Amino acid sequence: MEDNKSMEVFAKTPIRKAVLQNALPAMAAMLMVLIYNLADTFFIGQTHDDLQVAAVSLATPVFLLFMSVGTVFGIGGTSVISRALGEGRRDYAKKVCSFCMWCCVAVGVLMSALFLIFMDQILAIIGASAETWDYAKTYLTIVSCSGPFVLIANCYSNVIRAEGQSGKAMMGQLLGNLLNVILDPIMILVFGWDIAGAAIATVIGNVVGAGYYIVYFLKGSSSLSISLKDFSVKEKVASGVLAIGVPAALGNLLMSLSSIIMNSQMAKYGDTHEDQEQRCSHKRKDRPDCGSVKAASGRGKQHAGISVLLDCPSNGFSVSTAMEKRRTSISLR
Repeated sequence: MEDNKSMEVFAKTPIRKAVLQNALPAMAAMLMVLIYNLADTFFIGQTHDDLQVAAVSLATPVFLLFMSVGTVFGIGGTSVISRALGEGRRDYAKKVCSFCMWCCVAVGVLMSALFLIFMDQILAIIGASAETWDYAKTYLTIVSCSGPFVLIANCYSNVIRAEGQSGKAMMGQLLGNLLNVILDPIMILVFGWDIAGAAIATVIGNVVGAGYYIVYFLKGSSSLSISLKDFSVKEKVASGVLAIGVPAALGNLLMSLSSIIMNSQMAKYGDTHEDQEQRCSHKRKDRPDCGSVKAASGRGKQHAGISVLLDCPSNGFSVSTAMEKRRTSISLR
C-alpha cells in the first residue's frame, strides 16, 4: 500500500537521502509561504491607495493568529504521531491525527465567532483609524470566516510529514498559496474588488489547501485517520499534543502580537505619507529651529566652522553635528 511505501523512507532509505527527500519539499513550501504572506499587500499596493495598504498591514498580524494556533496542533501532532509510528502504535497515531483535525475545526469555529463578535474592539486595539476602519473591518470579517480551514491547512501541512509524505504536504501548501497569488490580481485589479478581493482570494486559497488534505485522508491514502470515531483525548493524546505544540507555536504567536502592538503604536503617526508630512510640518511651526542650519565664522581667528542642528520632534529625537574645517588657537590678551 502507499502508506507502507511512504514509511519505508524512515525504515530503509539511507539517512542522507531521507533527510533531503523530506527537507527539500519543506523548504520549497516555506518559500511559497513567504510569497503568500506578501501577495495581498503587494497587489493592494498596485491600487495606489495608501489607506487600503495601511488596512491590510494592520489586519494581517491578526489573521496570522489563526496560523499560529494551527501550528499548535500541527507541530504537536507531528511529534506525537512520529513517535507513535516509530513504536508501531498505529491506532494511537490515528487517535492523535483525528484529535488534531477536530480540534482545528472546533477552535477555528470558536476563533471565527470571537473575531466576528468583537470585531470593533479588535480594530480599536490594532490602531485602525477612521479612514482605515472600514477597509480593515472588511478584510478581517471575510478572512475570519475561513478560520477552521486556515487551522486545518497549517496543521496538516505538518502532520502528514510524520508518515513520510513530505511531497503531498508541499503540494497542499503550494496549491492553496499559488491559487491565492493567482486570484489576487484578478479579484483586486481586474474585478476591482480592492481589499475585499484580497480577502476573498485568501479565503479560497485556504479552503482549497484544507480541502486537499481532507481528500487525501478520505481517499484512504494515509495510514492515519481524521474520522470522528477515532477522536479521543484519553491516553495523554491531548496533553501530548499540547505539551509540544504550545511552546513550538509561541514564537509565531508572540511575533503576531508584537506586530499588532507595534502597528497600534505607530498608528498615531497617521496612515499615509501625507499624514507624516503634515505632522512634521506642525511640529516645525512649534519649533522654529527644526531643520535649521547655523553657520559661524571667526574673523581674525582663521576659524571656519559649520554647526548643523537637526531637530524634528515627530521622530522623537534630535541630532547635533559639528564639522570644523580648520581651527587655529590664538592667545588673546
